[in-house]
Amino acid sequence: MASTPTASSVAFVADSTLGLSPEEAKSLGIHVVPQQVLHRGRSFRDLVEIAPGEVLRLLCSGERLTTSQVAPEDLRKLYEALLRTHGRVVSVHVSGLLSGTVDTAKKVAQAFGERVKVLDSWSLSGGLLLVLERARRLLEEGVAWEHLEEALAPYRERVRGYVLPATLDYLHRSGRIGGLQRFVGGLLRILPVLEVREGRVHPGPRVRGFAEGIRKVAALFRRDFLEEARVYLAHAENPEGAKALGEALKAGGVEVLGALPAGAAVSVHTGPGTVAAFAGPRG
Repeated sequence: MASTPTASSVAFVADSTLGLSPEEAKSLGIHVVPQQVLHRGRSFRDLVEIAPGEVLRLLCSGERLTTSQVAPEDLRKLYEALLRTHGRVVSVHVSGLLSGTVDTAKKVAQAFGERVKVLDSWSLSGGLLLVLERARRLLEEGVAWEHLEEALAPYRERVRGYVLPATLDYLHRSGRIGGLQRFVGGLLRILPVLEVREGRVHPGPRVRGFAEGIRKVAALFRRDFLEEARVYLAHAENPEGAKALGEALKAGGVEVLGALPAGAAVSVHTGPGTVAAFAGPRG
């Protein structure tokens, strides 16, 4: 017989690509497990041992940083603690095509049987949050525990992300573009709009300058969401850019739910000044 736990008896977990601090996330009923930020041979737990501002400061000073998946022991300890006070755990993570976190979480979850369900968001940041919120809503509506992932799949397939970096420098550092592309793009003020869909980051249209990039993202929304959409913005120390993007989207009937700090996973690869929007269908 299918089981249907109440949403209040389920704890929700997300990794730190969500972007929110553990305290902010907890106010939304979400428990955050940190990814790792690697710098000069040392590993720091994202949002716990290194703050977003410090990540951006190091990047701006020319330091090279990378990110790595969540430590299995951190997941195990969190699941154990939550299962002392909750009947079940839903653990939603950054796309498995972008990080090994979801695979690690599934291996750790095996020790807890059916009490822990690990879900691949196929996204990150605000997209991860949209998928988590949808999973919680499905449980509130009475979807059986065994059918949660199946019920979530159509929504997850529709979630999109649009990322606009302020410079090509960090895409070059992370190996996503070559030196010549960076040089020519810098001369012509060319920026790429990156699209996140079905778990992957795809190169999107190129634009000349940040303002044109904002307009292009709004146009992509109109292309991908004929119906009304719910949106979370994200930014790497660029609140004005996020505000401009939000205003452009609202003009098209989009519901902007809020702005999140870009987590280390976004900042390290696209750099300070990046803005992004993650959207899913309303309803």
